[in-house]
Amino acid sequence: MVPFTHFVSYTQFELFRTNFYLYGLTAITIHLINTVLVYHLSSLLLKKRVLAFIAGFLFLTTSISHQGFTWIATTIGTSVSTLFFLMSLIFFSKYLNQTTSQIRHLILSMIFFFSSLLFKETSLFGFLLFPAFWFIYKRKDFIKAKMLLIVFFPLGFLYMSVRIINVYLINKGSNMEAAFVQPGLDVYIFRLFTLPLKFISQGILPQEFIINIASNLVKFSYPLLENLNPHIAQSVGADIVSNLFSVLVIAISIIFYSKTILLSLVFISLSSLPLIFVPGKAGYNSLIDGRHLYIAEIFTSILLTVLIYAVYLRLARKKLALSIVSIIVISLILFHVGKIRGDIDQQVSIGLIRKSIINNITRLYPKLPQRVIFYIESDKAYYGLAPQDYILPFQSGFGQTLLVWYNEHGEEFPACFFEDQYLYVQVSEGYRECGGRGFGYFRKKENLKKTLREHSIPFKNIFAFKYTSSTSSISSMQLDKSDFD
Repeated sequence: MVPFTHFVSYTQFELFRTNFYLYGLTAITIHLINTVLVYHLSSLLLKKRVLAFIAGFLFLTTSISHQGFTWIATTIGTSVSTLFFLMSLIFFSKYLNQTTSQIRHLILSMIFFFSSLLFKETSLFGFLLFPAFWFIYKRKDFIKAKMLLIVFFPLGFLYMSVRIINVYLINKGSNMEAAFVQPGLDVYIFRLFTLPLKFISQGILPQEFIINIASNLVKFSYPLLENLNPHIAQSVGADIVSNLFSVLVIAISIIFYSKTILLSLVFISLSSLPLIFVPGKAGYNSLIDGRHLYIAEIFTSILLTVLIYAVYLRLARKKLALSIVSIIVISLILFHVGKIRGDIDQQVSIGLIRKSIINNITRLYPKLPQRVIFYIESDKAYYGLAPQDYILPFQSGFGQTLLVWYNEHGEEFPACFFEDQYLYVQVSEGYRECGGRGFGYFRKKENLKKTLREHSIPFKNIFAFKYTSSTSSISSMQLDKSDFD
């Protein structure tokens, strides 16, 4: 239930259409605003502008969570939700530390928190975070606690009411997760303890580091396992490395204990809670997607800053210590900037392939008949799909990609083609008729045959292509009509 995200995304599409430059500019602007807010929040917590600047710059340049703003499909939900949550944290911090306008700051904090939830529900852990925030900093101030409860519980009731209305009245009680395998209670309990450890470590260490360390661990310790299953390093091995590094971070945090360090660890750990309840195979991933770590990076950046500063204070020779700290911070920033640049270059390369595929198809068929089916064969499975699920190198269903592209270039398909996520899932196939138009997309010949038996579609209206992964090229192909008789 993310109505604000749907509204803003729709408005954005109406304004920008398929002009990617404007989407990118918006995403970067939002990330810059979030960086300024991280700086402001850090100033309130650390009381030192230099440290706040370092924390903000680490958040700005980290490559670990850059999916949150470089992946346009997630920008509004992830980055804007984080923006409102940051505003909520800032006003809540002011509420705890100032004596004037306390109620106003608390109410504003809760309004921003509620708005964040309506953009993306990853900030749901705020219902646990804000009481923890009060307990860490103002546990003896029961007046503030009472005021928090007075505002907090009505907000929680309002949110749950909206959720219930959305599920049982608007969506008629439908459950999109029903198709997924739900884990047992023991799995949820296990994740409750292990996912926070993954968030702590993977918010600091890039996945490439974890995979390399895990691969060497498996190679030297269990060479037979590596030969039997190379994915062990990216699952069991990655879990071991992540958990051990998190224990190390926690141990160091205990040595240099402060309220800010404790709040940082609590925030990072609680931010993992929404992923605990992810159904299906995705809930068992050892490596966390960067976009899920975007909100956690707020306090990961603060935690790193505080720990680096704590080490600096322990060193006797301040000039030498300052030089060492400067080298560490600059090296981190340069590494992450280079990593982001490399990741973007890789995506640009993939984007050029995708653009070439679409251009070749639309060049051959610039106009579509009233009823049309695209049949496209591939020779490779992408993005972790099953080996038999050959698709094109697109991260969403190519059928819907064609629908959107042709709709933007004059076909004007009825809105019914964009309902119920038609052809959106990567492996989606199907044919639909509505509003006097027909559109279908297939990867498997058997499914195409079945559809042709059910619908009287002229054979000439089937546009067939073949994608060759070795050359990253697509070409038209001729189907034998006798195969479909």
